[in-house]
Amino acid sequence: MSKKPAKDTSTTRAPGRPKAGTDQTSAYSSILLTASRLFMEYGYEAVSLQQIASLCKVTKASIYYHFSSKPELFTIAITRMMAMGMEQTALRLEESGTLHERLVSVAVAKMQHSHVDTETMMREADAYLSPEQLAQIREAENRIFDVLATHFQREMDSGYLRQSNTLLLAQAFTSLLMLANREDVRSMHETIAELAQELVGLFLKGAVNQTSQN
Repeated sequence: MSKKPAKDTSTTRAPGRPKAGTDQTSAYSSILLTASRLFMEYGYEAVSLQQIASLCKVTKASIYYHFSSKPELFTIAITRMMAMGMEQTALRLEESGTLHERLVSVAVAKMQHSHVDTETMMREADAYLSPEQLAQIREAENRIFDVLATHFQREMDSGYLRQSNTLLLAQAFTSLLMLANREDVRSMHETIAELAQELVGLFLKGAVNQTSQN
């Protein structure tokens, strides 16, 4: 009686372990993208791993295969989203045109989708994240402020903006754009572009060097 061939265990997956390869790369990207969108729109506590899994059409176990915990997924998703935001902000600020026009371009891109205030989201998530995770998110956020601050400094050097704390201006500009999340504010304008024009105008009214306008 012939023996059965020995079972090849080199490619055998553990029970419940997802398949390797392209499918898992796609699942990883889908989970991150979905998590980023949900966390930014609803905050930390309102979003569950099961909700993310259902929208991605994967099991909750598949999420745990890629991410050790909800705090880790949150940290990676938010820092990734902020990195993309930083890159897009930098690209728009390097475009031709006046500072007003470039800031409107930044504002429109940021206000296309409503999202929770970063400080509100971070206060909610603080109890669940490690100091290292909190530091990673703050560092990613600060990179966006740094990009804005660099361009504000250029405008100060040219005399267009009055001398001020560039990082404070960057944070003030970002906070002003959060008004777009309010339904009563959005309802006053037919388009996001119109709202962006008004908010940027309000910001520059306080930041512009008045002597440069004379």
